[in-house]
Amino acid sequence: MGWHGYIDESYTPDGDAYVIGGCIATDRDWATFSGEWRLFAQRFGRVDARGHRYFHMAEMANRLEDVGFFYSVISEHVPVFISARFNRSEFNRALKRIYVPGAAMEWDRQNYYWIAFRCLMDKFHLERPQLDRVIPQNEVVQFHMDETSDRKSVERMWAEYIAHRPSDIRDRYAAIPVFENDKTAPPLQAADFWVWWVREWCDNGQPDKIVRHDFEGFAKSIRRRSPRATIDIAFTEEQFLPTLARMAKNQTGRNVIVLPEAQDADF
Repeated sequence: MGWHGYIDESYTPDGDAYVIGGCIATDRDWATFSGEWRLFAQRFGRVDARGHRYFHMAEMANRLEDVGFFYSVISEHVPVFISARFNRSEFNRALKRIYVPGAAMEWDRQNYYWIAFRCLMDKFHLERPQLDRVIPQNEVVQFHMDETSDRKSVERMWAEYIAHRPSDIRDRYAAIPVFENDKTAPPLQAADFWVWWVREWCDNGQPDKIVRHDFEGFAKSIRRRSPRATIDIAFTEEQFLPTLARMAKNQTGRNVIVLPEAQDADF
C-alpha cells in the first residue's frame, strides 16, 4: 500500500500567519477521492483558461454551502491532516539573531516556503510513531507539491537536507517531492482547502479550531473518516534559532553566535 501526502501553502499579503500543509492518504483512497471530487468540481468548481474545472478555496470563500460538498469527500477519504505554521514577523526576528563572525549571511527572507517545508518534514518524521494506528511505521510517505517557483528551492536543497537528517529516521523519508499542477490534481486541491482554513483560523486568533476541524456550519452533519489524525505544528522565534544556526554553519563553515532576544527600549 502506498501512502501519499499532498502539500500546499497559504498566506495573505496583509496577514502575519504563514501555513504549509495538507492531507495524507493511500493511493487507493486518493483514486476514489479524485473520482468523487471531480464530480463536485464539474458542478461547483471554478474554470481556468484551459477549461479545467477545479476547486480553489480562496475563490469559494463566499460559497460555503458549496464548499461543504468538497469537505464531505475529504472527510470520508482522508485519514491524516498536517500543517506547520508560524508568524513571518517571528521568523524575521529570528534571522536577525543569527550572527556569523567574519561572514555575511544573505538570507532569502521571502523563502518562507522552504523553511516551512523543512519544519513540516522534520516534525512529521520525528513524530511518525504517534501515527502508527493510522500509518504503519514501515510505510513510507511520498510527498507531492504544487508546481510553483518554489520547486527550484526544494530540488536544489533536498539532497543536502536529507544528508543532514539523523540516521535513525532517514529511512522514513521517500524520494524528492513530486511536483504537479494543482488545477488537474484533486489531492492538491484538498491540500489547498486545508491550509486555507488553518491560515484563516490563525489570522483570526482561533488556532484551537484546527484539531477540532471547526468549520462552523457546513461540516456538522458530515460523516468523517475513522481513525483520523490531525497534526498541527506551530513554530516560534525561539524554535527557529537552532535550525537557522545549523543552516548558517553549513553554509559558512564558521561558528555561529545566537544573539539574545531584542528588548524594546523604554522611553
